[in-house]
Amino acid sequence: MKKLMGLIALLATVGFIAPDQAVAQSRPAPGAQAGAKANPKAKAPLGKVAVQVMVVLAKDAPARRVDPKLKAMEVHFGHLRYNDYTVLGTNNAQLAKGAKASFDVEGGRRLDITVVERTEKNVRMRVQMFKADKKVVDTVILIERGGTFILAGPQYQGGILLLPITANY
Repeated sequence: MKKLMGLIALLATVGFIAPDQAVAQSRPAPGAQAGAKANPKAKAPLGKVAVQVMVVLAKDAPARRVDPKLKAMEVHFGHLRYNDYTVLGTNNAQLAKGAKASFDVEGGRRLDITVVERTEKNVRMRVQMFKADKKVVDTVILIERGGTFILAGPQYQGGILLLPITANY
């Protein structure tokens, strides 16, 4: 766990990224949608946060290809060494303060998200990832209202998984 946590780094738009582990925060482009069936801009009921977690496979391919569902965040992929980005799934939850949602992630993983605090401008969430029953990530993130935080790094099928987490309310 220490090795995995040591690889996690916070990215700015022009920051550093490690090929094995990284996180980034971004705001969706105006008018753009990060998901297909789910609306990441959807408002949650009063007092709740609408959370969307996408599961994206980033890998090398002969030609550049970005899933159309990812157009709004494509600019943030320039720091990665991969050229093929495919959405494998999208999960949604509406969470009140203290509430937790669990999402299955490819490769036998589970992602738990708990809303810790919500203000007018941002939401603080605890993010934990488990492989089998072993905790491999345990961190607290801050996402601006309507923003996206990208957790990346678990290896999968010759690439890595990116987990864009979007919060709206």
